[in-house]
Amino acid sequence: MSNGIVPITPIAPLAPLDSKELTGTKGTDKGNTDFSGFLKDALTKLDNTQAEAEQATIAMATGETDNFHTPVIALEKASLALGLAVTVRNKVLDAYHEIMRMQI
Repeated sequence: MSNGIVPITPIAPLAPLDSKELTGTKGTDKGNTDFSGFLKDALTKLDNTQAEAEQATIAMATGETDNFHTPVIALEKASLALGLAVTVRNKVLDAYHEIMRMQI
């Protein structure tokens, strides 16, 4: 038989999180902890990926490379990155429209 209800033992409070832990920049000197900095970095990476795919395609078309796999992989990376950017944009716009529809 059981002895009844057992009291709950208190849990130690959690340590507060550092803002660098939340943004994933812990241990780096990047300094972009705001959303606009994160967005600019993401768009720069997207642009670089698109440029690499374009260069790989041009190299393949002009015969500078014999490797067929490199341009195809670069194009697929660019396609996936652009698809992700469009999906994130659509989700942000959906969230914005949902907030605008809220009644105050």
